[in-house]
Amino acid sequence: MTDVLFLCTGNYFRSRFSEALLRHLCLGNSELTVRSAGLQVDPASGNVGPMAKEALEALRERGIELDPGIQPMPRQVEERDLEQADLIIAVDAAAHRPMVRSGFPAWENRIRFWGVKDLGEEAAGDPIVQLEQQVKQLHDELSR
Repeated sequence: MTDVLFLCTGNYFRSRFSEALLRHLCLGNSELTVRSAGLQVDPASGNVGPMAKEALEALRERGIELDPGIQPMPRQVEERDLEQADLIIAVDAAAHRPMVRSGFPAWENRIRFWGVKDLGEEAAGDPIVQLEQQVKQLHDELSR
């Protein structure tokens, strides 16, 4: 059994999109568990509901329907989440490496860091497209 954990800042957009997409790509693979969590979940952030509407729309465009009414609310990563995971991916190295160093320093070298910025920070390109490419590459890697 392989346990994949996606991390982002608030567990609202990037990690949730990545989790849902990988889970969809791996339908029928009972040997894979996919989860997500946030490194700095802030209930006062202004995020509405369990998942960003942009993530839900992007998933829907890809034929993945999620009922936002049954999605869990964003959750803060805990040490036990890291301990359970076989593969941990933080989606934005520049933002998340310092958070990992601060909160979970012993885990920094065991986390794979991507370079996908948040919405509004997309100077490097569309985060949805970047996440989709990264997740598909990961799926290919896990399928070998």
